[in-house]
Amino acid sequence: MTQPELTAAPVLSTNPDYEPAAVQVENSTRSPDEIRTIYETDRTIDWILSNDYSRVTLQFPDELLRDSTQVEKALQDGLRKGREPSTIEDGVESLSVKESKKERKVYILADTSYGSCCVDEVAAEHAEADCIVHYGRACLSPTIRLPVLHVFTTLPLDLQALISSFISEFPDKSTPVIVTSSLPYSSHIPTIYDSLTSEGYTSLFATSVIHNPSSPIPNRTCPSTDVISTYHILHIDQPLTSLILTLSTLTSSTSLQIFDPKTNTMSSSASSRLLRRRYALLSHIRASGIFGILINTLSSNNYLSTIKTLQTLLAKHYKKSYLVTVGKLNAAKLANFAEVEVWIVIGCWESAVVDERREMWRVVVTPWEVTAALDGGEGVGVDGWRGDWEAFKTKVENYQALQSENQDGDEDGDSDEESEEPVFDLRTGRYISTAKPMKAVRTSLIEASSSNGGDSSTALTTTQKDKSLTVMINNQISPAAEYLQQKRGWKGLGSDFAEAEYDQDGNEVWRGDEGAVVEEGRKGVARGYNVSEGEKRT
Repeated sequence: MTQPELTAAPVLSTNPDYEPAAVQVENSTRSPDEIRTIYETDRTIDWILSNDYSRVTLQFPDELLRDSTQVEKALQDGLRKGREPSTIEDGVESLSVKESKKERKVYILADTSYGSCCVDEVAAEHAEADCIVHYGRACLSPTIRLPVLHVFTTLPLDLQALISSFISEFPDKSTPVIVTSSLPYSSHIPTIYDSLTSEGYTSLFATSVIHNPSSPIPNRTCPSTDVISTYHILHIDQPLTSLILTLSTLTSSTSLQIFDPKTNTMSSSASSRLLRRRYALLSHIRASGIFGILINTLSSNNYLSTIKTLQTLLAKHYKKSYLVTVGKLNAAKLANFAEVEVWIVIGCWESAVVDERREMWRVVVTPWEVTAALDGGEGVGVDGWRGDWEAFKTKVENYQALQSENQDGDEDGDSDEESEEPVFDLRTGRYISTAKPMKAVRTSLIEASSSNGGDSSTALTTTQKDKSLTVMINNQISPAAEYLQQKRGWKGLGSDFAEAEYDQDGNEVWRGDEGAVVEEGRKGVARGYNVSEGEKRT
């Protein structure tokens, strides 16, 4: 069931009674042997000892936190015993190597800063870690600071149920099919391939895991690009929205076959609706004037250069951009910035496409969509909705260089015009006059604002442009300040009781001096607030 489109920003106030949240904690039911197998503790201990790491951090996604203490205990026990030689050669080699006696500490990262698929180097640095062990599904984006060991946590799979579903879905045994899966099920792919081949299938391609997010199928091997469009795809486990979009643009059909290991059923994921939704956003991007560049990673390589490239691209099209980081995304956080019309996520390829069911107040898009909307998709678009930031930067620079050559150095002749042509929005059927808020104002206006006490970087001035009041900060147009002055109902502490008056130039000349009554608020920590003397609430 689709949710009705929001027409106003959601109310962000909370219940003043602070009722305690009911949190259900699940206890692990896995045996020590299962922990050793699923979380590959022997391989992890060998990696830690081989590199002589002393401070180790374990990063778990939310769904695996129930096993975190058992994994930590197994690693601690193994590190105390040291590495046990598995072969005669290892035993001889261990005699000549003096085992390190340094104390080793293991920390659990229970709450990651951004998406659980990304390696959280920021949280690990809080513990002064030497390395990170990342568990579960991962985007495998290149990291910057710390060495990482990925443990995909192999999950069980009903092989017979999958083979039966595959045969019923693809009765023609010459049908070309790519067999792929989420990382926790990737170890089953060779067995599945052998079983299907023994059934008579002749055109199968079994993917294997590689550390390359920019591959046509992210982090997987795949057929050559000239024949991949002839294949169908079977994906084990429910894929993410970003992966559905990527796979749908590669293959002969936009319908992907998905096998659910939890229910042992096969279903089709029709992605045509998702594709229409994403391409419809291009018109909305062209008609928007205020963009928020949303940082959703601090560890992926080249994310800083991508931010700079986006800021340059938006400025070239006279769009205003603000750089924001809020940690894990949710609707309430982004709704605090009501002036932002479009959010651009800088994150890994998995988190770049935000699920539209999360009811964000404003649309959230990828750098690829912004580039395709503003500079045209030809020669610019990254292959799919992907976080291949180096390729993104190169293609944007090449396209802009080609544009400069075609223009033969001609400058925009209408830069001094006081009014700009509106942009037609195909989604609403209306002309938008605020699509280019950063279009250069006339020199006389800038000079006038400079002479009006503009020596302070925080000085606010107003100019008349397009018969509307434009707010400028240090000779720079500020749509956010204009939104604060003209549209926000609440402008900070004290604004709800003191009325402000402005002169004809827009400068504040008087503010009511009647203050509010000071009241003692709650104090203490979240688990127990001291409301008043002798009374405590949780």
